[in-house]
Amino acid sequence: MNTATILVMMLTISPALPTAPESLVLLGENSAGRQIFIDPASLKSLPATANRRPFPTVQLFVVMRGPANKGSVERVRYSFSCRARTAAALSYFRTLNGIKSHDWRGADVPLKYQPVAPGGLVEMALLYACNGGKLPENRLKPAPSGSEEEAKEEDGGG
Repeated sequence: MNTATILVMMLTISPALPTAPESLVLLGENSAGRQIFIDPASLKSLPATANRRPFPTVQLFVVMRGPANKGSVERVRYSFSCRARTAAALSYFRTLNGIKSHDWRGADVPLKYQPVAPGGLVEMALLYACNGGKLPENRLKPAPSGSEEEAKEEDGGG
């Protein structure tokens, strides 16, 4: 198997990630200046599954960035149980100062769902997802980023 074939296979089985930064929309910011962006096209509802997860969920892909696009960047696919106000991270990719530090995928099982803390970035994503993809009216505007080279480093050099 050649390198190109392996690359194509990896891209087809990898979690759905937005291909362009334009697909991300700023959802909000916490008191420390950390921002959460969402990919509106990734929002999907899933029914309960009798032998895996006995409750319906809503899934959403988010990107969380440090203040003014500095520090770590986390890309997470969350699954939310709206009725229980719980969330599970199904995939997680993190870079810190442009260096990959975490990359994993997990199963969608009830034990992974944990209560969502009030007032945080994950709660913002839960509210967006559980309200059918409606953006809050008091959204922030993205903070101006640094140079293009700095932005590339934050996104893992790609």
